[in-house]
Amino acid sequence: MRTFTTLLIVSFLCLTVHVSAQSAADSTKVDGMETLIPTGNYTSGGFGGPVIKVGPVDGSTGVFFGARGGWVINRTFVLGGGGYGYTDMNNFSGSATMDTNIAFGYGGLELEYLINANSVVHATVLAHIGAGGFTVYQHSGGGMYGDMDGNSMYSTACFVFEPAVNAEVNILSWLRLTVGAGYRFVTGIDYTNPSGSRRYDNSTVSGLFGVGMLKFGPY
Repeated sequence: MRTFTTLLIVSFLCLTVHVSAQSAADSTKVDGMETLIPTGNYTSGGFGGPVIKVGPVDGSTGVFFGARGGWVINRTFVLGGGGYGYTDMNNFSGSATMDTNIAFGYGGLELEYLINANSVVHATVLAHIGAGGFTVYQHSGGGMYGDMDGNSMYSTACFVFEPAVNAEVNILSWLRLTVGAGYRFVTGIDYTNPSGSRRYDNSTVSGLFGVGMLKFGPY
């Protein structure tokens, strides 16, 4: 009986030591929790590049030139900014009557979400939130291209919001081509020229547009 009791006590102590050791080992394991921004295998980088946007402006096709850049977190989230501009001041009508031209520029914060960025072809969702300036100039006709007076008839600040969806191609590890489409929402524009022949409002520069960009930079 004494021998059996001794064996029982030794077995119990061995089991206790084993359970304690297993618990200590388990306490060092990662709990496996998923988080919005992963803490393991973290990567980051940046990019910058030229941008072209094409869409209807003031009843005709307008081309915006600009640039954007951003910091890429874990090849998923982009925090950046961009600026773009348009003018039709070279498109004189040659008319002998007073006419107007416009200039519009804007810039601001840009947030982008990259979907499966490691794939050669993948999608991105982009949102631009910013402010801009819209100006109406007058020029007088007389000659093939007219004489630009450069007088500002109307100028205002405006709010700009642009959501866009893009397709992106990884050409090289540091070069990507992005093409897509979006919609420009503009508020704050309201003007009719003195002759009453031209009216400008938010719809003058709001609307659908196509966009193309080259991203230079590793991430």
